[in-house]
Amino acid sequence: MAVNGNSSLFKHLQVEVQSDPDTLSPPRPLDHNNDRGSSVLAWLNYEIFRKDCLDRKLKRHHITGKHPAHPPDFHVAKGSAGIAFSGAVGIGIFQTSGEILALGGPVGALLAFIFAGLVIFSVMRCLAEMVSVRPVAAPLIDFPHTFVDEALGFTVGIMYWLANSMSMVTLTIAATMFTQYWESSFGVTAATFLLLLALFLMNACGVELYGRMEWVFKWLKIALILGLILLMILIKAGVGPGRVDSNFEISPGYKSTGFLENDKQPAIPGTGGRILAVWTCTTMAMFQFMGGEIVLVTAGEAKRPMQNLPIAARYMYLLPISFYLIAILFVGLNINYLDPRIYHSHISYHLQPRLEGIQTAARSPFIIAIENAGISTLPGFLDACYIFSALTAANSALYVSSRTLFTLAQRSSFPRIRNTIGRTNNGQTPLAAITVSFLPGALAFLAVRAKEIAFQELIHVFGRLYTGPMLCVYAAQCLSFLRFLSAIKFYSRTLDRDSDLYRQKHYRAHWQPLWAILGLVLCSLLMIFSGWAAIYDLAAKSKNVSRADSIVDLIAAYLGPFLFFTILITYKLLRGTRIRSTDDMRNAWFVRDASEKEDEDNGTAHTTTSSRTRKTAPRNRFYEFLSWVR
Repeated sequence: MAVNGNSSLFKHLQVEVQSDPDTLSPPRPLDHNNDRGSSVLAWLNYEIFRKDCLDRKLKRHHITGKHPAHPPDFHVAKGSAGIAFSGAVGIGIFQTSGEILALGGPVGALLAFIFAGLVIFSVMRCLAEMVSVRPVAAPLIDFPHTFVDEALGFTVGIMYWLANSMSMVTLTIAATMFTQYWESSFGVTAATFLLLLALFLMNACGVELYGRMEWVFKWLKIALILGLILLMILIKAGVGPGRVDSNFEISPGYKSTGFLENDKQPAIPGTGGRILAVWTCTTMAMFQFMGGEIVLVTAGEAKRPMQNLPIAARYMYLLPISFYLIAILFVGLNINYLDPRIYHSHISYHLQPRLEGIQTAARSPFIIAIENAGISTLPGFLDACYIFSALTAANSALYVSSRTLFTLAQRSSFPRIRNTIGRTNNGQTPLAAITVSFLPGALAFLAVRAKEIAFQELIHVFGRLYTGPMLCVYAAQCLSFLRFLSAIKFYSRTLDRDSDLYRQKHYRAHWQPLWAILGLVLCSLLMIFSGWAAIYDLAAKSKNVSRADSIVDLIAAYLGPFLFFTILITYKLLRGTRIRSTDDMRNAWFVRDASEKEDEDNGTAHTTTSSRTRKTAPRNRFYEFLSWVR
């Protein structure tokens, strides 16, 4: 059927474009000879790529985890960051921690968690101060772009997108793995498809509904972790008819496959072997601790970023770090790290024929401790909780990767990319960026071959492809902070970091630049030596470790850093960029975000009230300590 050029469809599009100057130009008038299919395609093309900005609908309790009726001061530490916390807590503490326990023992695992937490603590202190001065959209890209080099900002954006895409794949495979716990569960292919479909729909529903979902997810995860910690305490106290067999000690040395009851001989014994074991465990633990920076990705959709982001960046990471340290301590007190049911790298252990090649929640150290205590009703319930935790963390990973890609597209010099991936639909949701970021999720279908290769090996490889790029991104943020400090010293008359006014308006991290240097050094060392275990296995021909497995581990460990520096060098050569001088940063302190007016309108009276509240509020020693340690 022919469509008239003056059809109601085109009139509707033309009127909307005239009333909204920020939208794209309307599609060309339809030809009399075009069919209805062409008109539908034109309409869909217009609706999907209609606007060029995100929707600022994320309220304070979506970002900081606390209701907006509460004053916006550092008392938000009592809460947690909603979206960031949900994204930071995935499967690591529940499942991957078993591999760390088998390699380093309970004491070695605890030390590894402390070191990994120290890295995150150092990086987040740098990010928190920079975002308090520059509360702009896409700060992880903006900071290296503004304070170091345009090429570094672009590279960080690309690698951050890649890292979170790989995180989405890893977590989707893990969720699929957990669905195979029950004998009556449906197949791996169907489970993978349904999980990926759920991920796409949750991200495409609009940021306001997404923020509400993440706020609920956060509290459910907090309840899950607290419940497991309490249960581990009760089991250690003697709850349950079973006998708890535990050995709270550090491993006797290093062995790439971990230790078993009948195979305790380390490949590298003594103190040196223990140090190498803890170092390897720290590299694996980084996968669990990463994600605190997600709170900064919400800058482009936060309703009041100038008030909420610095607060959330200062405190949200403290809660998952604290939970992880307590959880690994108590599960280590209730489990024998020589138990063959814990996952050991490169070693296959089958509970029953149905689970051949499949790494399910049955190997979670928490479930093993519960089964040893004789509590038979909880493992199935916890497996369902693990599916929920993996899926919601993958949901956050897709959110982060899509917003990162959206920002990169808007900064692109190619008009076609700006006008497609850099656009949003009528509801200001970046559907094109979400779709492109969703495509790597097809790699999760590799889990269909679980009869031949273990799920955990896939998780291990894709986890490395997340950890490597993220270490590069973190190192770049610490370097950006060092440049940020040098610029502040140069422009001390404009912005004096030691003044009372700076402390009132911004966040001033204590003991800087010590934390920035520590974060830069640790991230660099973890990145450089992340593949040492694979190199050792290749050189020493470790028992139970095939040459193919070692090569895969080596490639996965260094592929991320290799891509990072390849993109960085290529961009610099093609674009001829140079390192920023202090003259280039003269206007870096005068930032007016797109939502600053709304920040002022909505927050002035509220801030004045909260200031009076703080003056009359009684002093609290805990808050004083928290303010000092921040």
